[in-house]
Amino acid sequence: MQDNGTLASLKKAIAILNYLSSEPYQFTAIEISKALNINRSTVHRILSSLIEEMMVLQSPVTKKYKLGPLSYHIGASYLHSMGYIDEIHSIIENIAEKLSLSVGYAVKEGNRIMTLYEVEDYISVRMGYKPGSFYPIHCGAYGKTIMAFHKPLSELRDIVYSTPLEKKNERTITDPEALLKEYEKIRIQGYAISNGENAKGAIGVGAPVRNTKGEVVGCVAAAGIKASINQARLNEIKNTVIRGANKISSLIP
Repeated sequence: MQDNGTLASLKKAIAILNYLSSEPYQFTAIEISKALNINRSTVHRILSSLIEEMMVLQSPVTKKYKLGPLSYHIGASYLHSMGYIDEIHSIIENIAEKLSLSVGYAVKEGNRIMTLYEVEDYISVRMGYKPGSFYPIHCGAYGKTIMAFHKPLSELRDIVYSTPLEKKNERTITDPEALLKEYEKIRIQGYAISNGENAKGAIGVGAPVRNTKGEVVGCVAAAGIKASINQARLNEIKNTVIRGANKISSLIP
């Protein structure tokens, strides 16, 4: 019974840490309790333990909680464990500078899409994308690019049918069969285009990153304001993103 209680507390602690990683990144204990449906006294107890380990900090002024330095250290360790992260960052930085767009790199962990890098230093209107964010599988360049190449295809079908396909706007694909057809199109052409389906007024291009086995493990994507991108510009973005993805693929074991 004690083991079950320890496991339950661990899951609640992970849920709290995950919640603190969402905007606006600072919350009161009451807000955390209501959002996660966890008893307030339990929230306080878990937060106290996390503060002791410096995984969480509390503002002495607002009394709100936020992620602490140990959480950052753990996240940074995940990046550095890859061994080639500096090279990837350099490639993403070069693409962003060349295209003057928001450019990033995302990976698939389980069935979730997470960004590792986002560079917006060279774009006049920032898209607001942040590293460490999770993205949907059915809309946006990251999710569509990575999931289109998921294998086996029978498992991909199961994932699509078991995942809630949230409607972001009128362009979002929410029909499972339509999404599977979109994935097939992406596999054939070798890249994905997101045309305002995740963020209105934005357009993005994503290209797959493969390991030495040919498995798609990540995605390079560039995004900008649709009104400023004509077909010739879109072709330039596509070709540059594909070249960048191929460079990163050469680094992945």
